[in-house]
Amino acid sequence: MHRLVTNLVILSVCILGAASQTDRDCWFDPPNSCAECLLRGPQCGWCAKVDYPETRCNTVVNLQAEGCDQSDIMNPQGNGPVLTQNLPLTEAGSRGIPADDIVQVSPQRAHLQLRPGESAQVRLQVRQVQDYPVDLYYLMDLSSSMYDDLITLRRLGSRLASTMQRITSNFRLGLGFYVDKTVLPYVNPYTIDTVCEQYNSPCARVFSFKNSLPLTTNVSAFTDTLHREAVAVNRDFPEGGFDALMQVAACEDQIRWREGATRLVVYPTDALSKMAGDGKLAAILPPNDEQCHLHPGTGEYLESSNQDYPSIGQLANILRQKNIQPIFAIAEDTRPAVRYKPHVLPTYQRLSQLLPGSTMATLESDSSNIVELVEEAYRKLRSEVKLQVVNPPAELQLQFTSICKDGQVTQGGARCSNLTVGDTVEFEVTLTAAGCPKDGKTAQISLVPVGFGGELTVDVDIMCNCGCEDNSQPASPHCTSGNGTLECGICTCYSNRYGRQCECSSEDAAGSSTAQCVAPGSKVECSGRGSCVCGRCDCGERYAGPFCGCDNFSCDRSNGQLCGGPERGVCKCGQCACVSGWQGNACQCSSRIDTCMVDERICNDQGRCECGKCVCHPDSPYGGDRCDSCPTCPGNCVANQACVQCLVFQTGKLTPEQCSERCPLNVTVVQSLPDDILSSSETCRFHDDDDCIVTFTYGRGQSKELEVTVKKTKECPGPVPVLPIVLGVIGGIVLIGLALLVLWRMLIYLYDRVEYRRFERERQATKFTSSENPLYKSNTTRFSNPTFRGRKNSAKLYGDDDLGDVMELTSEQSSA
Repeated sequence: MHRLVTNLVILSVCILGAASQTDRDCWFDPPNSCAECLLRGPQCGWCAKVDYPETRCNTVVNLQAEGCDQSDIMNPQGNGPVLTQNLPLTEAGSRGIPADDIVQVSPQRAHLQLRPGESAQVRLQVRQVQDYPVDLYYLMDLSSSMYDDLITLRRLGSRLASTMQRITSNFRLGLGFYVDKTVLPYVNPYTIDTVCEQYNSPCARVFSFKNSLPLTTNVSAFTDTLHREAVAVNRDFPEGGFDALMQVAACEDQIRWREGATRLVVYPTDALSKMAGDGKLAAILPPNDEQCHLHPGTGEYLESSNQDYPSIGQLANILRQKNIQPIFAIAEDTRPAVRYKPHVLPTYQRLSQLLPGSTMATLESDSSNIVELVEEAYRKLRSEVKLQVVNPPAELQLQFTSICKDGQVTQGGARCSNLTVGDTVEFEVTLTAAGCPKDGKTAQISLVPVGFGGELTVDVDIMCNCGCEDNSQPASPHCTSGNGTLECGICTCYSNRYGRQCECSSEDAAGSSTAQCVAPGSKVECSGRGSCVCGRCDCGERYAGPFCGCDNFSCDRSNGQLCGGPERGVCKCGQCACVSGWQGNACQCSSRIDTCMVDERICNDQGRCECGKCVCHPDSPYGGDRCDSCPTCPGNCVANQACVQCLVFQTGKLTPEQCSERCPLNVTVVQSLPDDILSSSETCRFHDDDDCIVTFTYGRGQSKELEVTVKKTKECPGPVPVLPIVLGVIGGIVLIGLALLVLWRMLIYLYDRVEYRRFERERQATKFTSSENPLYKSNTTRFSNPTFRGRKNSAKLYGDDDLGDVMELTSEQSSA
């Protein structure tokens, strides 16, 4: 219990300290404008009252306590999210719905108003529907090492299309090829048209990227295009795949990406890709511009020789913007000639972690598992929802909470996995305004579930103006003859003017004496707490006095607040000015005395009232909250006992004369004590001379006199039943004797049984042998002649058994 109380005290101190620090954030180092005050936090307000003497930036409670009217307090409040577009989610089993009408993300647009430091929550729901449109673009490496893969894809192209159509009937397929830039040292431009002798077939002309088949539902066109193409020969193993991937993402119209569809790019290869900086080998220095440069007729990349390869960051950015998910199908080439390429798989594994929504899988050396790979990768991508933030502004801070399948909540999570069609997940996004936009425009943020063809756009108005700026008064007479603009209660001085009310001119600054701003005995202007303006100390809003010697923040604290808080007092020049009802150096004491009263006596006349509580005299035996408790005092029960005996029952030690003299009591005798008297008075009980119990109560009546109420009937004990007691004692003794006798008899019986069993065991264990008992001695005597032992052994040797026999004579033969 002690530990619990200690923890509660510590928690209270921490809370009060935090509240005090929150107040300090507003007024410490006072801001110069209302807009700067708003940046201190959502708890701060600004007093726009003209000639307001206190700190203008403070909490609303403190501003009101210091005399600022509610109408002059600038405290703009933000509002929660207003959903400006909130289409309901499409049912999971819906089929045949146009792609533009399918809604997998809800809501679609929201609007927020936040003050700097203020937070708000936005909830986002995501659901995967059954027949969602899918655009799959097959971007193939057409270098000579992929010859086997090209042959396999020609055979499996129709199967790939039919497999995806089983997953979703709203499916389109496209095809593109890449090799590398057509310049030295990547290829030999003089031998671009060559013969692939190892494949006994002509090689294709080397090119960078070619969009051979835009997205279409014509599966036969896909297979026909594959049969028309042939591999090409370049001079190094890293290919130009990133050039091709950039064009596939940038050229939405030429690739024919559908708005709102799931966009997939299958990227099969067995080699790494060149990236930004590798173009320097060919003296290609201009960076990639992330724009589309495809020939409108042939579909080939036109700027291959003029722009460098894109960086991973550029790819990540455009893939995120276009909502495209690459599937890296990496073939592990086992040919001896390429054994020095061991880092292809690990590199693409790391790359899939950098590019949003991408995945990586291992392709067989001849691409024979391409269909299964694409199907598995698609299902993997669709089983996961990952929330992605597009171009978050620096003024907003975001925190995520995911509510996934079966209500599983993950703080700080922006991902849900193991989902199936129809599962709905939620994301709670907390947006905190960390500052004001530099351009003053509305901050906008997009929350995009990767691969789901929808997003939530949140428009956030960060309120960095108080509103009083719109009512500014140029050339206000309050600013010393119109030398400034009155805005939000303060003067914004024109050029060559300064001072709180623009009362000083820069032309007069040289002639003003700073000695007038130095206090006697000091060498510092304005006590180091202000500035000397026009020969007077400008102390700001935290200090006061002719030399800024007073402050209103160094007063004593109570309950963690200056002067106990604005409801108790305010700090004036280093001392607390307490409001009515409070007193003390920190306004910590209540000036009320009604909490100390006991029967119209302050602290029962046993102490003094301080801070609304009784402080008992050190030499008084009384204690308690009101000095009315005395555990060691005899009390009025003992004091009134003798009077009750003599006045009511004519018993006790007092004589009638002493009783009338010492007992001026108002005594009432009743048959039974009422309940109201018992609850409002002190009840006493004592034994009278006849050993009977007397009950009475005492208390103060309306006249404040001591009143005693006595119960007329005593509670006397009955006569002692002697005969039943004697008979009971005798009966008890007899019963105890019988019990002891029965116990003794049972012990003797048990002892006899044990001894008898021991005798039986010993008797059965006794045995008599023939050598001990002559009666059982045998009548046969055996003699052995040692001289015949050798003959007996010889007889055994020669078979004469009788030779070694032993002579045996019975006692009868011997006697005969």
